Amino acid sequence: MFDPTIFDNLKVVAEGALYDLDLEEEILITNRRDQIDLAKLSRDYAVTFRKMDKTDNSVHGELRINAGVYDLSAEILEKEDKSIGCHIEAVFFTTVIDPKKDCEVIQLALLEIWGDRPLIIQEISYNYDPYHSVKLKNTIILKFDRKIGEAQVDDLPIMVEYMIESIDQLNELMS
Repeated sequence: MFDPTIFDNLKVVAEGALYDLDLEEEILITNRRDQIDLAKLSRDYAVTFRKMDKTDNSVHGELRINAGVYDLSAEILEKEDKSIGCHIEAVFFTTVIDPKKDCEVIQLALLEIWGDRPLIIQEISYNYDPYHSVKLKNTIILKFDRKIGEAQVDDLPIMVEYMIESIDQLNELMS
């Protein structure tokens, strides 16, 4: 009999939490990615969404789940290893005008919501265009320093709630 992996179970719970909110018209799912990397033998899953009442140019969130070759193989081979699990990231996409000021405000707002548990990384980028003003894109990645397994599956809906609260706060700050 096929036993779903931790990755599969976490993915189903994440999808359920997000698609329920999509059905309730609180959020709009704008992208979904479910990939198997044959070179690294890893699995990646991501769902991107925004608030339903906002435009395509508003803040988007993305929940990412990743399992590497060791975690997948150790689980399938039923190895006794308590470190088996998946990496989870909460990612936000927005634009900034003044990176020095705006990034600090974003950092403080996210620390207020998430506490100091995740490492918050802000990556600023832009597309070169000599004829128009440049929009600075801010990709904000919240990395957690531990893997999660099926014992923490109930944390995923809570994490989605934190992500929505973060999107609301970032939309307010960036408007």
